Amino acid sequence: MSEAEKSKAQLVIVTGLVIFSFIFKSAALYLLYAAGIVGALSIFVPVVGDFIVKIWFKIAEGLGWFNSRVILSIVFYVFLWPIAMLYRLSTKNPMGIKRPTGNSVYVERNHTYVKKDIENIW
Repeated sequence: MSEAEKSKAQLVIVTGLVIFSFIFKSAALYLLYAAGIVGALSIFVPVVGDFIVKIWFKIAEGLGWFNSRVILSIVFYVFLWPIAMLYRLSTKNPMGIKRPTGNSVYVERNHTYVKKDIENIW
């Protein structure tokens, strides 16, 4: 990781703490102290600043794991799965995969291609 990326992450941490101090008035003083301490340590003791950045990225990695597995699973099972089940219950052959009564699954499509069909294929 380059020094510019580390400095950017440290600046994001300090800025986030300052913004949270404006949002949460009851803990504003503590958040401002934390922002000052993180900023000063990042500037004057680079080893501690690098350690803070590593912790920050580990937290981000954990949030990424949580988002990709837990939140997406909740969205799937709460929203998408019920909609799919309602759709399957409301139509007889939604994807056309059930074998028709005849011998063939071929669907004859009587369509004459015109110039407009090929103009914007993507």
